[in-house]
Parts: sequence; structure tokens; C-alpha cells
Amino acid sequence: MVLVMVGASWGIIANTVNAASLPVRNAPLEEKYKGEKEHEIEKNVGTESDAAEVMKRIKPGQQLPSMILKGLNGKSYDVGAPRNKAMIISFWASWCDPCRLEAPMLNELYSKYKHAVDVYGINVTRYDRLEDVQKFSRSLALRFPILLDEQGAFFEQFGGAAFPTHVMIDHHGQVREIIIGMLSERELEGKIEALQKIK
Repeated sequence: MVLVMVGASWGIIANTVNAASLPVRNAPLEEKYKGEKEHEIEKNVGTESDAAEVMKRIKPGQQLPSMILKGLNGKSYDVGAPRNKAMIISFWASWCDPCRLEAPMLNELYSKYKHAVDVYGINVTRYDRLEDVQKFSRSLALRFPILLDEQGAFFEQFGGAAFPTHVMIDHHGQVREIIIGMLSERELEGKIEALQKIK
């Protein structure tokens, strides 16, 4: 309970009941820190390289950095470029069941709010296979841009904990919330409406 309240006060909300953990065989934190828990790593930073990893993390209140990612459509996107719209980033993987349930909702909300909010589905391809990503996108007829975080570097800047992970960004490019876990359509729409009200 304390962890949830502390996280919420920083704009980080975890709904781990509706989130898919990363595969153990590919979990970079486990390999790098030899099985230490993520919250223990942040408290007990032992070396300069560990400290640098923690410092690179993006937190609510910070500006979204420039990051150029390739889309499934072959175009390049700078997700941190200045824009006059709010933005939702959804990190996902094709094997993630909550991601599959949530994607049609994101599709509907993208169609409804695309004049005011950009939606980017960012596949963390380090934990996936490109052919599965393409099949996932086709089978759900996703209309919002699907980008590839091929090495997982962008995902790790937001903690890289589980799928889906959502990042809510206002039209000034400031990160407002980081949400781990699936949201209902009503919750997603509420987040979009809240982003639109920020001036």
C-alpha cells in the first residue's frame, strides 16, 4: 500500500494484476544486477555505472527526450520532437495478453481523439520477433503508428518493468504519468481528456 501511494505521488502508477512480466531469459535488469529487485537497486546503488543507469530514467515532470524510432511503415519518428498535441506512448509486446486486450481500445480512442492527441504503440522488439509484431498489428488492424524500440533502450528509460507501460505526455512535451499495466477504455479516455485540459 505504501509503495502504491509513493508511486502515485510521483506520477507512477502500477497495475501489476493486468501487466505481463518480461521474459526471464531476456530480462536485462536480472542479468545486469544478478537478480536484485529493481526497488532495491534504486536504494542501494553500488557503482558509478549503476548510478548512471538510475539517473538516465525519465520521471514524471521531466521533458520527453528526443528519440528517433523506425515505424512498421518504414518511416522514422522522433517521439520527443516538439508538437502542439498531447501524446500517449504504449510500450507493448505481441505475446502480452493485456496488450492484445487493450490495443483495440487504443485504436478506437486514436480514431476519436487523433486531432488532439498522438498515440504511438512502441513494440519493444528486444523481447519480441518482428514477424509476430507485424502479425499482431495486421490482425488487430491498428491505425495508430507502430514503432520499434529494437534494443529496448527507450523502454528502459521508463523503468522497463512490464507490458503494457503507458507514458502520458502533455502538449509541452512534459511527462505527466507513467502507468504500468492495462487500463480500461474509460480510464484511457479519462487520461486523454485530462491531457487535453493542460494548458
